[in-house]
Amino acid sequence: MPAQAKLLIGLLATIVVTWLWLQPFGQAAAIAEDLEQRASETLASHGAANVDIAVQSDPVRRVIELDGEIGNSERGELRDAVMALSGVSDVVWPEADPAEIEQAAAIENSAAQDCRETVETAIGGERIQFRSGSPYLNPAAHRLLDRIAEAADGCEGIRIAITGHANSSGRANVNNEMSAFRATTVRDALVERGLPAEMLTTAGRGSGEPLGGNPADPENRRVDFEVSLADGEAG
Repeated sequence: MPAQAKLLIGLLATIVVTWLWLQPFGQAAAIAEDLEQRASETLASHGAANVDIAVQSDPVRRVIELDGEIGNSERGELRDAVMALSGVSDVVWPEADPAEIEQAAAIENSAAQDCRETVETAIGGERIQFRSGSPYLNPAAHRLLDRIAEAADGCEGIRIAITGHANSSGRANVNNEMSAFRATTVRDALVERGLPAEMLTTAGRGSGEPLGGNPADPENRRVDFEVSLADGEAG
């Protein structure tokens, strides 16, 4: 028998054996079920148990098909988590309707705008004042931070800029350090109240931005707040 004929027969035999093993003997269904189960456990561990999972088993494919109302950034994170599972060759989401994407973005933007307004109302133009040379938060500061944390709880798409200041008494380098320390103290207090650190930014301005043009005024020992959308639109 020619060598080419033997090679062809060998390949056909391999294909037949593979088909018999995967299909009639039930291995395709078992493989698909295993992939689906492990993908389901992974999604549940990432808080996405509501995502639908499909694995084609006739013939078996090692592609995980996911479907659910999940944001684009979360889709990427979930895809990476499922792709890390052994035996998975690819993870796909259905192509989203552009109109649905635009509508979802508008809803998210509207929610962020509402959050910004709610947080700004909670702040009410107030500042946190400090004693000389101190980052200590007094009772009035704690009450303001309680209101801010409550207003911003569950919000997405906003940023709260926390800017520390000092008056001009003392050395400039010390004032700069103290103003930054005041800002981070306020940030940490908000994080302790449950706000995500990525929502908060801090800066220290020293005595360079005085109120009313008087750098020596004790009122300059303060922290200011500014609320903006995550895409940069300031409040």
